[in-house]
Amino acid sequence: MEIIDDLQRDGLVIVRSDSRFAYGHDAVLLTDFVRAHAGERYLDIGTGTGILAILTYAKCGVSFVAADIDGECVRMAKRSVELNKLGEHISVEQCDARTLTEAEFGRFDGAVCNPPYFSGGTKSPNQSRATSAFDDTLNIYEAAQCAKRVVKQGGRFFVCYPAKYIQQLCTAMQQADFAIKRLCLVQSRADKAPYLALAEGRKGGGAGTELSRIILEEQQ
Repeated sequence: MEIIDDLQRDGLVIVRSDSRFAYGHDAVLLTDFVRAHAGERYLDIGTGTGILAILTYAKCGVSFVAADIDGECVRMAKRSVELNKLGEHISVEQCDARTLTEAEFGRFDGAVCNPPYFSGGTKSPNQSRATSAFDDTLNIYEAAQCAKRVVKQGGRFFVCYPAKYIQQLCTAMQQADFAIKRLCLVQSRADKAPYLALAEGRKGGGAGTELSRIILEEQQ
């Protein structure tokens, strides 16, 4: 069944299905972390419901190509864009980020990605849930390489990833020629270990990283 959620931000809504993976708080945290400028053009790698593109456009005024391999995700993301009257600013496309090149949509000022995290364990029999959760459909290395192929020199790549796998995140960014310029660790409480890392990479950037943290309990 199709569900329309109120995002509690500027009257925006998102379309999702009760039988499919929807979105988590990670996407909201990543949106808040993004620094982009009005008029820039970004790629949302593995858009899912389209929430990153929609919220980031509302925050920064950047236009998007929102790409996903899953046809049903693309359909719902297009519905969300239509309901929010953002068709002039967000284009939703079905394609495989693992093979995407600049020939398809040109060069971008930056990219965002909330990639699948899990690499093992029991998968959901629901294929769409498995696609959204397991990184055999798009791992962090493939997402970073996609950004490398389509983002301009000096452009940005914003991504979130489990904090316990921060080594893989840093390696993927380095291999794709993105220097991590900002890194934020997210904790649920001050006495808990970080569970999420938010990173901003600069293509061809130099040394130096701004470190920060968010304690969610203190924001409530």
